[in-house]
Order: sequence, then structure tokens, then C-alpha cells
Amino acid sequence: MKYYLKLLSLPLSLLALFLSLNIIWRVFDLPPAEVFAQQVEVWFRSYGLIVLFISAFIEGVLLFGGYFPGVFVIFISIVLSQSIPDAILRVAVASVGLFLAHVFNYALGKYGWHRLLSRFGLKHSIAQAQENLVAHGALAIFSSYWLPSIGTLTDTAAGILQMPFKKFFVASLLSVIFWDSLVGTIVYIIGPKSLAIASSGGITELIIQFSIVAIWIAVLLLLDWKKRRII
Repeated sequence: MKYYLKLLSLPLSLLALFLSLNIIWRVFDLPPAEVFAQQVEVWFRSYGLIVLFISAFIEGVLLFGGYFPGVFVIFISIVLSQSIPDAILRVAVASVGLFLAHVFNYALGKYGWHRLLSRFGLKHSIAQAQENLVAHGALAIFSSYWLPSIGTLTDTAAGILQMPFKKFFVASLLSVIFWDSLVGTIVYIIGPKSLAIASSGGITELIIQFSIVAIWIAVLLLLDWKKRRII
């Protein structure tokens, strides 16, 4: 059982994120994705890219990112871009916000400030991130940055383990550039349909999100089965 929990830890973490997002959407009675997107567009017109920067930073901060629809705001900003250069600018702004959040998380771990947040159920998750970091080094940073809420745990673990800041800085920066560029490109190509992945509160969004997790779990189990069969 423990083996499969470890094997499926990433898709299960994503599933937990989707469920928490759905709960938050309902608890705070957030409007449907389309209506919320219109509201965010108003924010952009009033305050510019500062809204994107702040949202990205909050999304990347340990604990807070899991309770804030920052990814949804980032996706909307890219969908609303008027051209490819504009989309690149927005991805860059979001990347700066996320990168600074990663550095902040590193400081939380290095100076022990993360203990204030461990009471919210993060202790076990941070411990797992430490094990992954010890086993895989900088590769653990790269493999966790595809989802900011998972990357926050790795950042904190890196700080706790006193990973040299220069090594963390380079690995974090390169990982942010790679994943944000990849995701930004996909969102720009898919357009408004990509909002269903980062939003919740509706049956359609849940079906899409659960389907993604189910396919991911099926692929991992299939690969594991083939690996065991060869052995």
C-alpha cells in the first residue's frame, strides 16, 4: 500500500488540489469560471500586470497557494493576451512572481519559519519533499515545479536541508522558465477551454479534472506493471 501511495503521490496531490479548489469555490461562493474571468479582466484593465504578479506570488507561497485561485488568474491573463509578444510578457511577469515565491519558501525552510505553518498539516508533506530532495537533488526541484503547490514543499525542504543557495537559485530559475514557458504555450494554444483545468465549482470542470488524474494514474500503473513483468 505504501509503495503505491508513493508511486501515485503526484496525481493524488493534484486530485487533492482539485478537491480543495472545488471546496474553496463553493465555500466562498465564487461565480462560474466565465463570470470570474470577466471580473479578472476588469482587474487587469484597472490595475494592469500588477494583479498578475501578486496572484502569481501568492500562488507560489507555501500553504497560501493551495487556497488561492492564482493559477486560474494566470491562465486568464494568458487567454486575454492580444498577441504572442503580449502573452510572452504575461508569462514572464507570472514567472517572476512565482520565482520570488520559491525563493521566499526557501527562506522559510532555511530560517525555520516554516514551523509556524507546519501546524496546518504540512509536516508530513514537507518530510516527504525532503526525502525526495535527498534522493534526487536538483532534479526533485525540476520535477515538482510543474505545479506550484507541490514546488512550494520542495523549496521549503531545500531550505531546511541547507541546500547551497546558488544551486537552489539556478535549479529553481531554470525550472520556472521551462515549466512556465511550456504551460503558457499550451494555454495560449488551447485558449478559454484551458480555464476548466484551473477553475472549479461546476460539474464539467470536475469531470475534466478527474479525467486527467484518472488517465495519469492509469498510465503510471501500466508502466509499473510492465516494469514488474520484465523483472
